[in-house]
Amino acid sequence: GFVESDGCISIEAEHYTKAISNDSITWQIIPNLGRTGSSVIPVPVSLSHNSTTDSDRHLEYEFYSITKGNVNINLYCSPTLNFANLSSGIKYAISIDDENPKIINLTNNQNPPDLNYDPIWNKWVAENINIQTSEHNLTKPGKHVLKIWAIDPGIVLQKIVIDSGGMKPSYLGPPDNYLIKYEN
Repeated sequence: GFVESDGCISIEAEHYTKAISNDSITWQIIPNLGRTGSSVIPVPVSLSHNSTTDSDRHLEYEFYSITKGNVNINLYCSPTLNFANLSSGIKYAISIDDENPKIINLTNNQNPPDLNYDPIWNKWVAENINIQTSEHNLTKPGKHVLKIWAIDPGIVLQKIVIDSGGMKPSYLGPPDNYLIKYEN
């Protein structure tokens, strides 16, 4: 897993612990698609699935926290158009350990009348990143499992940053924390 350092845990998307797939959806790493590494997408990109059970497709990332309490999880995603024209936008779900998954809308304006005048979309494209933040609670220090479900098509995950108060501002985000291999 990844270990907290200076109040922050940074994980490149392709460094997942487990990729849970099913008969219709798998996870694919897209090399060098991202600011600092490779991206991960569910394929085929045309399917939606609104389930967040542990047996359904999701990514798992094991990490170790030194602190407990509220943390912000910043998901660094590639800018994605609502190509499936979903009325509720493009959604994913995220949880830590056994908490109920939080459903997050990746798009700020599902159907802007003219993308050329949508300032948020323009910023995402210019910076090649859409950072979505959700708040979670770590009940104790130690080992945890972060789970991410792609509910709608179009999710392109680049990086995850878990901030327990030490994240410093930067264009690329903090570098990948060390991956610690362990045996029971």
